[in-house]
Amino acid sequence: MARPRVREKILDAAYSLLQSEGASAMTTRHIAVCAGTTEASVFNNFGDKARLLYALIGERLPEVQAVKSAINAELQGDITVWLQSVYEHAELFYSAIIPLTAPLWGREQLVDSAMASERHPLHGLVMARLLEFQRDGILAPRLDAKVLAIILLGAALHSSFNVVAHGSVALNDKVAERSERIVASLLPLFATAN
Repeated sequence: MARPRVREKILDAAYSLLQSEGASAMTTRHIAVCAGTTEASVFNNFGDKARLLYALIGERLPEVQAVKSAINAELQGDITVWLQSVYEHAELFYSAIIPLTAPLWGREQLVDSAMASERHPLHGLVMARLLEFQRDGILAPRLDAKVLAIILLGAALHSSFNVVAHGSVALNDKVAERSERIVASLLPLFATAN
């Protein structure tokens, strides 16, 4: 059974390691040493490294709350500023989690497990918000909110892969500049109801 104070110490140590040494330093043994506990305690509190990483993402990474706040933000004028903010925060979120979660991709036990509820369903959050905009008459009812969420988040994910793989200089611009260009190109897809 998880002990809350030990669990918090483990998450604090994992986050500290991530910040100071990067994702490659985050072995369960190293995390345990930094937390002042045993590797067995890490497994007792989280079950496995995958659950530890998903807990770390959900409970410690500031990019998670930032992207959720962007998605839930009130519209300021038209939808353009909202789309740019969601894109920017999604790209930063993906750039933060790709190095953490990449070693877990494709593991069969993660595909249909209970861990699915611990992941961060940005697509579902964006889609729900777009459906809300449709109900409010901001977006035309003929638009497919699911597809629009895929397109917006897919662009952010694509840029994030490039940033993680090649560094931000590979894209030759800053995230704010990318969001302006991408949203300007996508805006016709988000045609208003008027």
